[in-house]
Amino acid sequence: MSRFNARTARPVARGPVTTTDGRTSTFEGGATHVRTARGELFMLAVTNMVGQDTFYESGEGRDTRFATLVRQLAVEDPAWTVGLLGWLRGAANMRTAAVVGAAEFVKGRLDAQEAGDLVPDSSTAAAAGGGWNRRAVNAALLRADEPGELLGYWTGRYGRAIPKPLKRGVGDAVRRLYSGKSLLKYDTASHDYRFGDVLNLVHAAPDPDKPWQGDLFAYALDRRHHPETAVPAASNHMLTARAAMSAVPVAERRALLLAPDGPKRLAHAGMTWEALSGWLQGPMDAAAWEAIILSVGLMALVRNLRNFDEAGVSDTAAQWICGRLADPEEVRGSRQFPYRFLSAYRTAPSLRWS
Repeated sequence: MSRFNARTARPVARGPVTTTDGRTSTFEGGATHVRTARGELFMLAVTNMVGQDTFYESGEGRDTRFATLVRQLAVEDPAWTVGLLGWLRGAANMRTAAVVGAAEFVKGRLDAQEAGDLVPDSSTAAAAGGGWNRRAVNAALLRADEPGELLGYWTGRYGRAIPKPLKRGVGDAVRRLYSGKSLLKYDTASHDYRFGDVLNLVHAAPDPDKPWQGDLFAYALDRRHHPETAVPAASNHMLTARAAMSAVPVAERRALLLAPDGPKRLAHAGMTWEALSGWLQGPMDAAAWEAIILSVGLMALVRNLRNFDEAGVSDTAAQWICGRLADPEEVRGSRQFPYRFLSAYRTAPSLRWS
């Protein structure tokens, strides 16, 4: 007779998301255990797209629950929560949730400190980058437009008074992320907080290891406040190359594009496909696309497969694109969710991309 290999045997297993001894019910009335605060926040963070309704819960309700959990754990377990925010923005590629989480982390700790429920970080630790608020903000910002995104969220929700820890964390990210290429890509009129606005608000000093960054910051400020006279410093070759291309008369731009060194000049000037379209002030035909595809990222390629077909991009260029789409390292480095590729596959007119 079997004593252990029976139908009633159950494996003893523990997952990383744990529950408490408390019991509650699901929305449908089923019995379930109550998760720990850390488990609840993790499960919500990896599924919450911010502001999006789900079947059982409104977007506003989910966002409020997310903010409440972050504020709670920012006080109870700041080290774990900072780690979660860094992982969320990094390995998990959850951009908006990480930005919102960093802002709510700071808000939770500041509110607890004001209420006398939290001992503030020492001034020595904060100055050395050891303050939890500063770490949380810096960990959540991975792309050069995200400092402005975080400031936009904070001021839209809590007003224009920006606390010092948040300024310091944003300043750390600015020194790490701002470059000539990122300025050309993300410092656009579509953003309310331009690079110059961020610099004005957080007073970020250039990185001592990046001697060119002082000129970059000065140009970002001039570009924001005096765009008609802003001239990039000669120390930044990409910015000066873009300025030179912008000075080319419109009637001569397509000839420059078709020149043998056209694609190289576009790449050297940090030209994106969106910028190229505006610079040409004409149609993005096959020649224009084939000149820019060598220097754009995989995300831009994936979202433009239909445009490539409609413009008549050659099979040679298409084969090169397919090589990048089939490269595991390229796909991993693009930091895109799998459904982006599935959506592109479903909507691309030609089977040459399949």
